[in-house]
Amino acid sequence: MRIAIIGGTFDPIHNGHLAVGRSVATTFKVDQVHFVPAFTPPHKEPRGITSPFHRFAMVVLATMPIAHFRASTIEVDALEKRYTVQTLELMRQKYPGADLIFVAGTDMYEDIDSWREFRRLFELATFAIVNRPGFRFREDIFPAYSLKPNESIDLSTNNSVFYLPFVEQPISSTEIRADIGNTKQWLPAQVWNYIEKNELYTKGRH
Repeated sequence: MRIAIIGGTFDPIHNGHLAVGRSVATTFKVDQVHFVPAFTPPHKEPRGITSPFHRFAMVVLATMPIAHFRASTIEVDALEKRYTVQTLELMRQKYPGADLIFVAGTDMYEDIDSWREFRRLFELATFAIVNRPGFRFREDIFPAYSLKPNESIDLSTNNSVFYLPFVEQPISSTEIRADIGNTKQWLPAQVWNYIEKNELYTKGRH
């Protein structure tokens, strides 16, 4: 089995996340794409972040219509801050023998050497790095291979990091929260309905 893992705050999950999931699934021919909302993101100030309950619910709504997408509780079930290295180790235990592909944007990858046990991450999973405008791809972290569109992937090679410059996430959840009324086209309809129903991203409501 081949599993792609997309972690994040998902506050909220949006069509950019789903498009990345589809592209990575096609490029790496994965069986499942697991979206993993964090309980408390290790690299973010927790104040002002929407509750894990709402963020997980939105991930479920967004991923449910897509057969090979999954909403994972592996971090929210911890009820505490969990680091990526811990999540990947748990995924290894849960899916022994599976090829794990961890998906990150160039914005996240730019600071990966500040993550807990960051060198261990490359032993636990193959990395697929997608483009975020305004953030460079760091080639000094780990030996990497830059993919071309429609190029076949051989995970048996020594490359643990693949850069997908043709896969781009052009908007962030921060931008959506800041202007929810004018960015709702970036949200799956069921997620937008949930946001409206629960009055999320309006002043004083999280």
